[in-house]
Amino acid sequence: MTQPSRRGGFTVTELLVVVGIIALLLALVLVSFHKARVMARTTSCLSNQRQISLAQSNYATDNGGAYASPRTSIPTMSMTMTFNSPCDDRLLINNANANNASYHTWTASYGAGLVGGIEYEFNVNSPNVLAKAISGGKLYPYIGSTQVYRSPFDTTKRIRSYSLSGFVGTTTAGDNSNFGLSWQTWFCSQGVRASELVTTHTNRVRFPSQTLMSIVEDDPTNGLTYNEQSWMIDPRPPAGTPAPPGAVNPGAWGSSAGWLGWIDSPAFWQTDAITYSYCDGSTESYAMVNKNLVTAIQGPPGAGYGPYYPQPADNIASGPWRRDWIHFRDRLLPGVIPPIVPRYQSQ
Repeated sequence: MTQPSRRGGFTVTELLVVVGIIALLLALVLVSFHKARVMARTTSCLSNQRQISLAQSNYATDNGGAYASPRTSIPTMSMTMTFNSPCDDRLLINNANANNASYHTWTASYGAGLVGGIEYEFNVNSPNVLAKAISGGKLYPYIGSTQVYRSPFDTTKRIRSYSLSGFVGTTTAGDNSNFGLSWQTWFCSQGVRASELVTTHTNRVRFPSQTLMSIVEDDPTNGLTYNEQSWMIDPRPPAGTPAPPGAVNPGAWGSSAGWLGWIDSPAFWQTDAITYSYCDGSTESYAMVNKNLVTAIQGPPGAGYGPYYPQPADNIASGPWRRDWIHFRDRLLPGVIPPIVPRYQSQ
């Protein structure tokens, strides 16, 4: 007697194994796709900033070695500053000329004829005015595209994602007398004259391949949709920081009263890809060491501390709070700003 044929099939266990394998393969594909996407965006972001840095070099070549200013408007403070002894230096910002047209800002965010002084970059109802902030800047002829000014990581609606370092192309940090006058006491205590902070020309930057030129920024200080002025952090060591070997005046090393910490933070759109360029056109991508710094500054939970965040010191219990700040501080103006070395645990 012929036995009826048995139809083959999968057991429930076998089906679950197949589904699990498919899910695993899909997860691997998605992870690989995400990594490839991040890498592509990082490469594009670095390319943008390389073009900006090279535009600065080309502009300087055509203008007697002078960099375009990293500011987005002329200084509103006194155009002259006189530093006290032992650092007697009289600094003249923009040749004491307070005219918008003469101040060579890299973007033209402020200009004559704007109603109420509204910035070009904030007029959301007029794309042409927004673009004028870029095309009206001194570096645009050397770049030629507004797209270069925007990072592929940028999650906002702004047209400019990058800021220039306030320590390059200026008479004093950011061409801001508030910083210049309040910081000069510490610089003088370390044997740094105010004139050494002048970086208006290429020959004033001692180590171009190590000096930061541009960086991604998401400036929350104005509550609007544009990055305001240059990118700055407080270069002074916070109070209590031990002096490194060879410090000129060890007793004054960690005497910085009113340390401002992160005046501006990098844009945290991608904490594994904080991109920036150097004065020689080279670029770098940096991964934040302390991811808690992101939520501390911008939240959530809460609104976050915001700009001027004087983060706590590094310690075993709370983690490396100042490592990221030190990373960028080391690149502000090497050869002039005394380095913080070695990295003390107490920092």
